Amino acid sequence: MSDKDNAMTVPSYLKVGKIIGYAMYVWVLYGIIVLGLSVFLQAFSANPDTPFVKFIYNTSSTFLEPFRGIFPSKPVNQTGYIDVAAIFAMIIYGFVAWGFSALIDYVQIKIDAAKRAAALEQLRKVAAKPVKPVAASTTRGSSSNVL
Repeated sequence: MSDKDNAMTVPSYLKVGKIIGYAMYVWVLYGIIVLGLSVFLQAFSANPDTPFVKFIYNTSSTFLEPFRGIFPSKPVNQTGYIDVAAIFAMIIYGFVAWGFSALIDYVQIKIDAAKRAAALEQLRKVAAKPVKPVAASTTRGSSSNVL
């Protein structure tokens, strides 16, 4: 058998689906981390003029947009506040990440099933090949012929 015969083929849509699932999973986890940093920085009154804090606030606003206005912010100390909508968004995005994780697991199960089916098909092909009978060879002067 050649290497091409031994190669297990997995449908390309499963490979693409797994890559997309991983990309979305990483994107959602990134959003959860940025939202968590934003909540922390807001609670401790971080200086919004520093580049890092600006980056976190700008990035988290993208993830927070669908949840803005659901809950009011709660003041902490004299200048800080807790953005309850951001905490709620982190919880919802956590469920979304869980869903993408389940999707990745499902696609992996389908990939494994495709590989098993290809391996089984190869075994069937090997089993279906006719076996050549081996001719019995006689040797002269064998001690088994002499009594």
